[in-house]
Order: sequence, then C-alpha cells, then structure tokens
Amino acid sequence: MSDRLLIVDDDETIRQTFRSFFEGAGFAVDTAGSLPEAAGLLASTCYAAVIADVCLTSSGTEGLAIAAYVRQIHGDRPVIVLTAYGVPQVATAAAGFGVDAFLHKPVSLVWLRRLLQTRIAASRGELQDEEALAAAAG
Repeated sequence: MSDRLLIVDDDETIRQTFRSFFEGAGFAVDTAGSLPEAAGLLASTCYAAVIADVCLTSSGTEGLAIAAYVRQIHGDRPVIVLTAYGVPQVATAAAGFGVDAFLHKPVSLVWLRRLLQTRIAASRGELQDEEALAAAAG
C-alpha cells in the first residue's frame, strides 16, 4: 500500500502539478484548495504526510492552522509548509508548530520527494537520526 499525502494549496495548477508528480513517484494523493476542505479530509483520512501552502486566502495563514491541527491530532506526521511570501514571523510561527520544513516556492519536487520519503521513514522509526540527516541533505 502506498503512502497517502495531502496537498493543500489554493492554486489549482500547483495542486495538479504536485498530484501528478507524487502519484508518479508512487504516492496516493488527495488535494484540498481551502481550510474547510483540508479539515474535512484530515478528519476522515490518515495521511503519511501533509504539504500545505501558508496562504490559502489573500490575507491568511491557514497553512499554519493546518500544521497546528496535524501536530495536535497526529504529532508524528510530517508537515511541510510552503510559501511564496516568506516573512520571518511566519517562519517563526511554523517552527513553533514543529513543522518538518518551511520552504519557499518554487521548490524542487525531486528534492521535496526525497525530504518526504526521509521524514515519513523517520516518523515510523525506520531511520536512525544520522541516516535521516544524511538522506535529507541529499
């Protein structure tokens, strides 16, 4: 059975690009374009990892709310937050929620896949700390 990812982004093109890439890499992928849609999926499905855009509306930080929810309900699940508007305060808030990575768009999907695979394996206890660091470094 393949690992299931949740991709949350308000941009349909990004959701479809990520879906196509990660399905091609062997993941099962669900997508959401809004906070309510993501909350519904998170309440009904167990994900190996979540990738969320910080801003799902023009003035919001909904991606941080998603990260906080995942940490509260599934503390060990990898959460990666993406942003096109990386301000230090948002990065600090993301770190406070314990996200696995806070990345600026555009991001290399090949690198992101390796990071996800490493973080998912580490969350399952399949990697030693040294292995996880080496694998994440690429």
